[in-house]
Amino acid sequence: MKKVLSLLVVVAAVFSSAALAQTGDSHTINVKIPNLLRLRIVDTGGLNSSNNGAIAFDYNSTAALQDQYINEVNAPTGGLAPTTVTGFGDVIVFSNRTGWNVFVSASTLVFSDTRGLGLTAGAGLDLTDIIVTPSGSLDTGVTSVAGSWDLEHTGPSTYGDLIAQGGKTQGWSSLGFGGSNYKLVVDGDENPGDYDTTVTYTIVGL
Repeated sequence: MKKVLSLLVVVAAVFSSAALAQTGDSHTINVKIPNLLRLRIVDTGGLNSSNNGAIAFDYNSTAALQDQYINEVNAPTGGLAPTTVTGFGDVIVFSNRTGWNVFVSASTLVFSDTRGLGLTAGAGLDLTDIIVTPSGSLDTGVTSVAGSWDLEHTGPSTYGDLIAQGGKTQGWSSLGFGGSNYKLVVDGDENPGDYDTTVTYTIVGL
């Protein structure tokens, strides 16, 4: 009887030990962070790219605007403001890289003889007469923005002239200017007609 009892105790102990044993398993985690470097021209409403940003200096359409042109020529104040700005409230950048540059470039001014004067070319107006002066403060990740610039390309870069630098923005960050920061410098020797150019802002990682 003692042998049987001892055997039962041993068996019970074995089963008790098996019931307390722990088992486990494992899994892996893989994280892929994208390499992001983005620039957008946006309207005043938010982050959506406007895709049709436009600035107009229409100082021909009304007598009042023509008088503003005359007054600026007669007593310069630093340039004429745009008469309309469409879809261009800000330039914003997004970067998770440690360094980037933003460049500006503009296509050659195209002249149109819209006043019917028989002129074949524009004169007295060039890209140095279109000036941008930022008004905003430096946003997160934006380390520098030029105080002002014109649209004439003078630098060595194929992207245009360097106007801003920065690093990781931790979200979208403003470069502190939009269409309302443009000015047109006039002195009265401009040929009458229309002048058109396309301005491009390019962000390049370092």
